[in-house]
Amino acid sequence: MQTVSIRDLKNNPSNMTKYLENNESVFVTKYGKPIGITIPLNDDTLSMGIKKTVALEQYKQELISMGKMAEIMGIDKQEAMQILNHHGIDWMEYDADELDAQLKVAKKITKK
Repeated sequence: MQTVSIRDLKNNPSNMTKYLENNESVFVTKYGKPIGITIPLNDDTLSMGIKKTVALEQYKQELISMGKMAEIMGIDKQEAMQILNHHGIDWMEYDADELDAQLKVAKKITKK
């Protein structure tokens, strides 16, 4: 997510529109602290709704967990995973080595 200060916005509003035209959300800051967020209006945003789009943006920025995102959206985790997949956003919290280790444990358990 991009950041634009109030001062930059006042002096050069095209900075904000450039990011929005590239489908990027923007934090608006005042004295270095976020005071607002802008999100691009596109088909996904409009069909999903503002509240859900903001929750998705917060998840993408690692500000909230997938569980919290699902809670804000009023859906279960499985639906949240489907939304993340639809948007091409990784939700797997394991790296490849950790996932391999977990799979080995699961295979051992299922063989018993």
